[in-house]
Amino acid sequence: MRSSLLRAVVASALVAPALQAQGVVTGTVTDPSGRPLSGVLVLVDGTSIRASTDRGLYRAVNVPAGARTLTFRYIGYAPQTKSVTVVNGRTAVLDVKLTEAVTSLSAIEVRGQVVGQASALNQQRTASTIASVIDNELVGRLPDPNMAEALARVPGIAVLRDQGEGRFVQIRGTSPNFNGMSVNGLRLATPEQNSRQLPMDIVPSDQASQIQVSKTLTPDMDADAIGGNVNIVTRSARANETLFNVTAAGGGNQLGGGLLANLGLNAGKRFGKSQKFGAMLGGTYYRNDRASQNVEGDWCSQTRNCGVAPSLTSLDAPNLFEYRDYPQVDRLRTGMNGTLDYLLANNSKIFLRGSWNQFNDDEIRARARFRFRGGGGSRWTQVSADSGITTGSQFDRDIRLREVLQDIYTAQLGGEHYSGDGKSLDWAVGVSRATENRPGALTMSFRQSNMSLAYNFADPERPRAYVVTGSFDDPARFGFNSLANEERDTKDEDLSAKINGSIPVQFGGFSGTLKAGLAARLKDRSNTLVTTNYTSALGSNSLNATAATLMGALTTETAGRNIFDGDYAFGRTFDPTRMRDFIAANPNAFTVNALSSATTSAGGSFKVKEDVYAGYLMANLDAGNLRLVPGVRVEATRVNNAGNVVRLNAAGSALAEPIRETTDEGSYVNIFPSVNATYRFSEYTNVKAAVTTALVRPQFGDMVPYVNVQAGQQTASVGNPELKATTAINYDVMIEHYFQNVGFISAGAFAKSLNNFIYSTARARTADDAVGPDAQQIVQPVNGPTASLYGFEIAWQQNFTFLPGILKSFGINANYTYTKSSADIPGRGRDGVDSPIPEQAPQAGNVGLFFDKGPLSLRVGGNYSGSFVSTISAISPEADTRTKSRFQVDASGSYQLRPGIKIFGEAINLSNTPLRAYVGDRQNRGGGGDDPSFEFYKPWGMIGVKIER
Repeated sequence: MRSSLLRAVVASALVAPALQAQGVVTGTVTDPSGRPLSGVLVLVDGTSIRASTDRGLYRAVNVPAGARTLTFRYIGYAPQTKSVTVVNGRTAVLDVKLTEAVTSLSAIEVRGQVVGQASALNQQRTASTIASVIDNELVGRLPDPNMAEALARVPGIAVLRDQGEGRFVQIRGTSPNFNGMSVNGLRLATPEQNSRQLPMDIVPSDQASQIQVSKTLTPDMDADAIGGNVNIVTRSARANETLFNVTAAGGGNQLGGGLLANLGLNAGKRFGKSQKFGAMLGGTYYRNDRASQNVEGDWCSQTRNCGVAPSLTSLDAPNLFEYRDYPQVDRLRTGMNGTLDYLLANNSKIFLRGSWNQFNDDEIRARARFRFRGGGGSRWTQVSADSGITTGSQFDRDIRLREVLQDIYTAQLGGEHYSGDGKSLDWAVGVSRATENRPGALTMSFRQSNMSLAYNFADPERPRAYVVTGSFDDPARFGFNSLANEERDTKDEDLSAKINGSIPVQFGGFSGTLKAGLAARLKDRSNTLVTTNYTSALGSNSLNATAATLMGALTTETAGRNIFDGDYAFGRTFDPTRMRDFIAANPNAFTVNALSSATTSAGGSFKVKEDVYAGYLMANLDAGNLRLVPGVRVEATRVNNAGNVVRLNAAGSALAEPIRETTDEGSYVNIFPSVNATYRFSEYTNVKAAVTTALVRPQFGDMVPYVNVQAGQQTASVGNPELKATTAINYDVMIEHYFQNVGFISAGAFAKSLNNFIYSTARARTADDAVGPDAQQIVQPVNGPTASLYGFEIAWQQNFTFLPGILKSFGINANYTYTKSSADIPGRGRDGVDSPIPEQAPQAGNVGLFFDKGPLSLRVGGNYSGSFVSTISAISPEADTRTKSRFQVDASGSYQLRPGIKIFGEAINLSNTPLRAYVGDRQNRGGGGDDPSFEFYKPWGMIGVKIER
């Protein structure tokens, strides 16, 4: 398939005889107020030549010399025809102002949010790929404070949430690791520790002028985006218009009563008589002092070995059950972005862009932990399939104080240059740097042993655990167990450069451009973990406390607290402020476990160097109503990684060499042929199709040559530097019909065929595995044979201006995406099992109703994501973790006090939708790991004012 695609691409790029006398027509297209319009379709009558505007600017090449007529088409305005004289080898300038709005828009006016809606749909219509576009004025239609929340409204996109807020983006059902993220075409580095996925909640949504979601790729785009690519286009200064926007709002969270504050500023202007120099600056401050509560569990089901004696490997009972209270989840997002540009002749320009975004997450977490498995003497008595009693168990209470700082910086210098004969050249050099810093995550734990515990999980909505023998929350019964301090520093820096050139071409019945380019992206990444583990011994201290009395000395609560609106008794726990102060005042009261600290730190530290060099050739060809974009891209990848071999025996004693650094290097080349096609049945109806190729490189934590065997573990975690990149052939088709009164309806299907799919598997150790004397099992990421994904998406967006009376002020925005995946995953218990791709969302959808009449605007929207497998277990399919489906309702409204000034209100999670996860196919089996069985948030909201000039 790939060879035939490549032959087709090369054949289509052959240029025919010399071009006839021709020139270039360029100019700007604006609305009546002078605002530049993006997505205007520009047709040269009597030819197959067409162009579209980008931020108001268009450029039509190969225009035959002589008197010509151009037609400008834009959804929301009547077509406009203009004449121009084209001189051979010269550029003619033709500026146009669209003034005649279609009659059906008179009820809602072409301004404000409808202007944004029209801009997005026009760009989507004229795109050469299958794409979705969001304009900045559309982002505010529903309360979407960060980029992930805004993208959740787009057809084909679902999000993964953290503490109730959208964080990672899934495009057409694929894992966030399968997608690319960029700002103004510059690929973003990620602060995540082990993966390539980018936390989109770092970036505030109002920083974007546009959000472009490309669901099919062209050769001038990075190839590592099997699911698709999200490009955030920041604002730039406009001609003849000073831009000044201010947002100020405040509110609160129902759970915990924390503050919600939002401040934003954007200002831009072009300077001088010729307005050649433009400057744009924006800043955001978004504070959300939240709280959350959840229950979590870990289940030992059937053939899964949960660390108990071999005779109990078939036990169907909980290992662990936790009540978690997060009284403080203080989140602060701050950011700045700016653009400077200078216009040259022929609409050429040079530019300097930069951005900085920071996410500060300051959490306090308290846990009450039912450790059914507890010590080695635990015994289970099952009363029913969902209930039982254990003896010899343990009960822990701990508090973690954790602050996480994530930063993403970008800087880009570039230029766009155009000649009078239709040639163009653009270039850019840039840097993207992401960091995550955890200055010190303190966790203190107290333990009560030799207990009898009970559980009853018959109600999946409210699974419960009880203390039978012992105390639930008496501080005097809990002895000091452990103290750990974790400091983590992740750095990811990409240096990039690219240059692209295009020339006009004509052959056969086709007219267009031939484009080629070179690019390089050099990555330098490190992940450094410094963990200090302390023993359970407690020395002299300022409180004169012993290990047995310390929890009582740190506890101020006289009555236990409740969570889940009183459904669960959480009990008394110690005070986090007293805990912090005690540790700071008594550093010598704790004894460091040097070996455990060193091996834990080494096991979480690694370095990655990854250089990618690329070149491509492509064409943009028009013939009548058909547009073809064939091409080929080649990427060469070179990697050099370093990790650590950590080996301890079962007793935790040091071997001759417990820690050893190891390195590995490699290189590979991939070829990516592709073709995108658009057939325009009419001004308002397109059919788009594409066959493209892409890849996803191995995750950072998977491809490092590490070995990690910690004390007491019979399982060794091993990296795999021999992993191959996952590659895919993508097939897409979409039909779109646009409404003259600003709206559209679309339906499409897609399929992806993946090779070298990566998954984790467990196997018995062999004589060649250097994993120490006691490890009997190896868990390692490996390449699977194949995987596939297919599905469809539909979308409908329309203003009901054709209805009578008040009904004409209503409108709807709805979409639904279905995906199905199947992966060939050999391993324990998986023969004949149809395993999905991890984090593949099978269903995603939105339905929103809006009302616009005069100064009043109202929105209510529901977002749905279906149940999906979040993690594939290396041990057994019965231990796979699933995230349950969820439907969340949000609402917003605004009232325009006067032109440019409006008040607004937003309410999020009105449905009080929790986050649910479970193990296997039984919803009363807790999520396992850090996946919550049931996480609870309550609604939150704000009111404020916006000034737009």
